[in-house]
Amino acid sequence: MRALRLFTCAALSGAALLASVTTASATAAPAELVAPSALTLTVTHDGITSEAPKVALLSCNPSGGTHPKAVDACRDLQLAQGDFSRLNPSGRRAACTMEYDPFEVTATGTWRGKPVTHKATYANPCVLAASTGTVYRF
Repeated sequence: MRALRLFTCAALSGAALLASVTTASATAAPAELVAPSALTLTVTHDGITSEAPKVALLSCNPSGGTHPKAVDACRDLQLAQGDFSRLNPSGRRAACTMEYDPFEVTATGTWRGKPVTHKATYANPCVLAASTGTVYRF
């Protein structure tokens, strides 16, 4: 009888341990299963003084590429859930001048396995920075 009770306790303890390991690995798995992101970002300044387009490659999960602030740019995109129209890292409006010195930006590639094509024009560099954070800061 005592051997049966010890066996039952050991079996229940083993089942509890297995359940906790399974639960822990189930919660850790989604982070590992997130598809990597790879984007080609372009900034074109056709304003007062035209400049050659600037191009940076950004990869996320893990962060890298030629983008000088890849970790920050990936964080900004993650907060916006990959939606470039929702980029607003500061969460508030900036006080920018009303000068018109346009910058056009594009993004093509994939965000977490889904195709991305984004194109926008910002009135000046202040509006660009306030609207997109570090994503186009290169």
